[in-house]
Amino acid sequence: MTGSELVNPTVLPLRPTVAFTLRPIGIVHLAPTRRGRVPKFFVPLRRAILEFFQPYVPGLAGLYEGVELWVITYHAPSGRMPTDSWQSMDGVPGVFATDTVQRPNPIEFLRARVIGIDREKGLLQVAGLDGEEGEAILDIRLATSPHHRLAIASE
Repeated sequence: MTGSELVNPTVLPLRPTVAFTLRPIGIVHLAPTRRGRVPKFFVPLRRAILEFFQPYVPGLAGLYEGVELWVITYHAPSGRMPTDSWQSMDGVPGVFATDTVQRPNPIEFLRARVIGIDREKGLLQVAGLDGEEGEAILDIRLATSPHHRLAIASE
């Protein structure tokens, strides 16, 4: 392969699409905010309520206020191959060196801090979430070192 074939995805032979089944575990509800004048490219980090569906509510056991989480969501604007302008050419960073919402796959990793928990209703109130109303939650994970991983949830 030549260098231009590596940079231009339209030249590469497309690989077959692999199908995955993803089951949302909940949904994002953004807290209402006051409209104000914000700079053009400023994305405010908002408060949100993460509503978990009933079979997944017991998985909230052990979470506490103040813990940092990765919230993994299905992000509809993603899932399309970026245009050539997002490829690394002429000093412009490639798509994987940016935080653009135009990504090859429709998933998003958002960081948030738990500020409230309603275990009976399966609700987590979080701050700092850069998400959108109605996004499906695919998973949440503690934002800790990967060295703290458990092989089984009951460990």
